[in-house]
Amino acid sequence: MTIPGTMKLGLYFGNHDVRVEERPVPPIGRREVLVRVATCGICGSDTMQWYREPAVQRMGGINTGHEIAGEIVQVGESIDQFKVGDRVVVVHHFPCMECTPCRDGNETACEAMQEKHIEPGGFSQYVRVLEKCVENGLYRLPDSMTDEQGSFIEPLGCVVRSIRKASPVDSRTVLVIGSGLAGLLHIKLARALGAKRISAVDMNPNRLEAASQSGADEAIFATEKLPRADRVFVCTGSGKAAESALECVNRGGHILFFATDGPDKKLPINLTKFWTLQPTISFSYGAAPRDIRESLELIRTGKVCVDNLVTHRFGIEQIAEAFDLAANPRDSSLKVIVEPTRS
Repeated sequence: MTIPGTMKLGLYFGNHDVRVEERPVPPIGRREVLVRVATCGICGSDTMQWYREPAVQRMGGINTGHEIAGEIVQVGESIDQFKVGDRVVVVHHFPCMECTPCRDGNETACEAMQEKHIEPGGFSQYVRVLEKCVENGLYRLPDSMTDEQGSFIEPLGCVVRSIRKASPVDSRTVLVIGSGLAGLLHIKLARALGAKRISAVDMNPNRLEAASQSGADEAIFATEKLPRADRVFVCTGSGKAAESALECVNRGGHILFFATDGPDKKLPINLTKFWTLQPTISFSYGAAPRDIRESLELIRTGKVCVDNLVTHRFGIEQIAEAFDLAANPRDSSLKVIVEPTRS
């Protein structure tokens, strides 16, 4: 395959300002690889302006794409574990596996998770995979899996970690607040793991329908009275949802915050009540290598089906439209995929 001198990429300046630019294809070093990006999903974090704004102010436009599947088109001279033509999933960050959080099994609290090991990012036609990422963040995609399925490995890996932190869910009641993509993946995985009863909450009737199709036993509008559950997963960055979760957990249960409401959000807790009920409150961010490996197997074996979650696909020239749809869901939209190299 001939590698062009330039490529197109999308740069994020804000949810309403995503630009297509042309830049040189990044050269690789002797221990690096170049991946031609086939698919890259838009993550909910890609459209969280409060989360992305500091980097935008510091660097200008940023390429946030990190749910990447593609094909290796060039390898450095010292690379022998991968070859041109390998289909791969690229995970842009990973823990050091040496610090105290890593040794405690809390790998995604590692400071190294804030480092990025690809250039420029998944919303581009080609991605340079740096040496550390070749060693720790590059996974072969089985022939039986599609590129779109590969784009779900990182987001499902995040959900694998979330549910593991609140485990066990087998024979427990589960409440998922927020039925966007993250909520739907929680529902699908909780169902696969044997949850007793799953209740899904959202404001959008289309997403509640998707929750039912994903395995929820009950779909509830957020304005209604919510049931109590043994495991409560907050999958929306809503302050009201966070407050509701505190009222919905059963005695000795577990509340897990998968999404947050901005850097300054505070949540009042009735300490005496919780001292008596003794629930656990925890948080989950990102995915560690073990989560990625488990996610890949869940999708490969069909234990978690993701094929019905993709509703919209865009080329790189339409990335502004793709971001607008991801930030402002409509038309029954769920997962929005960017295909940077489609013709």
